[in-house]
Amino acid sequence: MRSLHDLRDEMLAVAQGTRPVPPVQPVTDGESVSGLLGVLTPANRALMHLIATERPETVSRLAQLANRAQPNVSRALQDLAKHGLVRLVRDGISIRPELVAAGIDIDLVRGTCRAVAVAAE
Repeated sequence: MRSLHDLRDEMLAVAQGTRPVPPVQPVTDGESVSGLLGVLTPANRALMHLIATERPETVSRLAQLANRAQPNVSRALQDLAKHGLVRLVRDGISIRPELVAAGIDIDLVRGTCRAVAVAAE
């Protein structure tokens, strides 16, 4: 597990454009299922709802819409992206959040899960 300091350094590098946005890793193992369920907090689900309905152009705009601090929203988005629920798209010097998953399927017997993609418009 990475330290908060390492995560902060990575986020700064991504925001400054010196490091690419990390690729989204699909959730497939039982340990990740626990992590996925942990990241689906009411506050994070509210962010996903805002991304789907408001389509904010930047993380900063999403933070304004959610009435949350931008670093807090950035951390939440990194967690959601790690589990394949959102995508962070570099758009010039800013990063635009996009909703990737409209839901999740969990196989309780196998202990696996997968994101259910947002329907194309």
